[in-house]
Amino acid sequence: MTSAETPLMVIGHKNPDTDSICSAIAYAHYKREVAGVPAVPYRAGSLNPQTAFVLEHFGVPHPELATTLLPQLSDIMIQGPDLLLLTEDDTIGTAQEIITQRRFAFLPVIGSEGKYAGKISSLRLAGLLGDLADLGRGPELSLCFRSFVESIAGKVVCGEPPATFHGRVWLPGLGESSPDSAAPSLAVLPSSGEVHAIDKADVLVICGTDDLDADLTAMLRTRADCVVTTTLHALEVSTRLCLSRPLRDFIERQYPTFKPYDLVRDVQKEIRKSNEGGFSVVDDDGYIRGVVTRLSFLTPWRFRVALVDHNEPSQCVDGIEEACIEEIIDHHRLGHRRTDQPITFINKVVGCTATIIAEMYRNARCEPPPAIAGLMLAAILSDTVILQSPTTTPLDREMADWLATLANEDAAAFGATMFAAGCAVDGMEPGTAVRQDLKIYEEGGWKLAVSQMETVGFDVFKGMSEDLAAELDRAREEGSCHFSCLMVTDITSSTSLLLCSGEGKIIDAITYPRVGENLFEMAGVLSRKKQMMPYFAELLRQG
Repeated sequence: MTSAETPLMVIGHKNPDTDSICSAIAYAHYKREVAGVPAVPYRAGSLNPQTAFVLEHFGVPHPELATTLLPQLSDIMIQGPDLLLLTEDDTIGTAQEIITQRRFAFLPVIGSEGKYAGKISSLRLAGLLGDLADLGRGPELSLCFRSFVESIAGKVVCGEPPATFHGRVWLPGLGESSPDSAAPSLAVLPSSGEVHAIDKADVLVICGTDDLDADLTAMLRTRADCVVTTTLHALEVSTRLCLSRPLRDFIERQYPTFKPYDLVRDVQKEIRKSNEGGFSVVDDDGYIRGVVTRLSFLTPWRFRVALVDHNEPSQCVDGIEEACIEEIIDHHRLGHRRTDQPITFINKVVGCTATIIAEMYRNARCEPPPAIAGLMLAAILSDTVILQSPTTTPLDREMADWLATLANEDAAAFGATMFAAGCAVDGMEPGTAVRQDLKIYEEGGWKLAVSQMETVGFDVFKGMSEDLAAELDRAREEGSCHFSCLMVTDITSSTSLLLCSGEGKIIDAITYPRVGENLFEMAGVLSRKKQMMPYFAELLRQG
């Protein structure tokens, strides 16, 4: 999965905001159209109302959700047109031909309802010589008779050949005694000269000839219901007969199977306990979806990933430790991360990740299409609170002007509409309000859960503050954090209220005016990244 043909996954942080989603879409487009690299945008969580509005406004579909980067069997298994399946009615000869020619360890077999029935393995085929030696001495057997006749280029002399045959096989010319007369029998004669050995048989196969005289034919009609001739010799006919038996008599039905959603790393541990050459992957309804062999696990299977708008492990989609991170495009502080190989890491002191990506377009002398330009404009306006945040840089303003022209949007008017659509907290569940833009930080041994939401005025917030406080408690416990807080920013007054939960030592150290229980007013504070988090980092260092 690290080959150049495997698409690069471009993904933002958990609880994604507008910058995280729009930058993922814009950068995936840049990689495809400018760099010529297959790339696909993903999201690591549900869209908030503002981001949903932006995507709908510009007619851009939602990126696919990626809840984990831990590869599953569905990511490495042989499936689709490459998956060969046999049915219980197929012959052992069909399986033998495919397994031998393609050097397979096994083939999966499905039943009459299309569900998984078992497998036929090369190990079982190795036992066919013993089956051939016992032919005629063993119990009754089933035979795909019409397939058998085709395989020996047989000529039906009289009677109608059955589609299937079930009974004893009789080889009188090879020293076999007559079977129980009560059981249907199929007799194989080495030549027409052995006809005297037959008193009665249900089916008669005469080897070494394809032409019988009229008298012999008339006599055979009294001794068998169906007579077939073939120019092949008796040993070859016996071999073809053995290979014409249906697979249902040879299927190995009891052996390990796995699910498409099983993790590759977990299955690897299991297969080390087995000598099997491969395994079937069966869904919860019993249908086979693929197969994996030991070779499947030798191929590199880590996802190729480009992270946008974050670089801290706590904010990454689950399973990032198993992925191959190739690029990071970000505008936040550096988190603690190591990579196995050198990567492209672009981190700039700007107000928005989309600003960096827009500059990459411009430096490549490539104008993004209006929809992509609109997404990047929305991201910049969102992260900089319509260019009012102290995080705003001249490059943010420059890129916003350029993108607004390409998207045919008035930046200020569109920004106001966008924020109005995203600030609809009235009726929103408190749990959603707290978690829709929550990030986890670690500072000096302390673990913090910090959420932010924008509003137009504080009236709605004050009416639900008790419920929000309860959700902050839950979020802190879920994340095993020492402290959690919700920063509620009124974009009309450039003021934020900070609702806190958790470690009293941290809450008591906050120097902003206290306006309620565990509630503080932060006048002029708009940015979590550039204003609030540096403030808390300094508090924790001093404490």
